[in-house]
Amino acid sequence: MIDSPQKNLGHGGTRDAVIADAIAIDDFYRHLTSWLAEQGADAQVIIVDNSPPMLVEENVVVKYSRNEHRPPYGLIDDETTADEGNPE
Repeated sequence: MIDSPQKNLGHGGTRDAVIADAIAIDDFYRHLTSWLAEQGADAQVIIVDNSPPMLVEENVVVKYSRNEHRPPYGLIDDETTADEGNPE
């Protein structure tokens, strides 16, 4: 599982840095896709990413809406409510 592969990208502050970050992101996903098609053919990879590039759109399994009125909203069904009587 890879969580937030773009976390440390996009902080360059200049247009050139942003373009470089976008290229790095695309290169990461291209490399991973190529590896999974060859050496990693039997592997399972789970990536959690807030904004995956369009080149992997067909491989996105679920998108959360960030809008509680438009499911799926979040991974945890009750993330916006607090049940004070239940210590779970």
